[in-house]
Amino acid sequence: MKPLRASEPTAVRIPSIGVESPVHGLGLDEEGRLQVPSGELYDQVAWYDGSPSPGEAGPAVLEGHVTGAGYAPSVFFELGATRRGDLIEVDRADGSTATFKVTEVKSSPKDEFPRVDVYGATDGPELRVITCGGTFDKEAGRHLDNVIVFAKLVTG
Repeated sequence: MKPLRASEPTAVRIPSIGVESPVHGLGLDEEGRLQVPSGELYDQVAWYDGSPSPGEAGPAVLEGHVTGAGYAPSVFFELGATRRGDLIEVDRADGSTATFKVTEVKSSPKDEFPRVDVYGATDGPELRVITCGGTFDKEAGRHLDNVIVFAKLVTG
């Protein structure tokens, strides 16, 4: 699929798991780690603004929380139920919608995060959708794994 021009994402839908959310941009923190949604935007999806915009050549990265306060489900609570062939629709600031088809869903321990697979160069426009998953370590206050959805652009 031919890449689209740069245009920031404004909303995302994953119909198979009932996700519909506005999208806001986030960067890296002072230690070079990906910032996560917080405050009023905690339960929304964020786009890593250091990655291509969805539809551009390369891997666009979206992220969101699996749970929130009191372990209540957050925007990507069902992300692990996403399956190969599911569609992800990303509305863009230019009025277009980039539609991606899921090619793979992976779970990875956080200390073995597949950085190259997620952020590395791709042959065309792709999407990575990331959340936490696996066992929740109450002592550390976090999930031990990440769920990563890989998708390729099919229409734009």
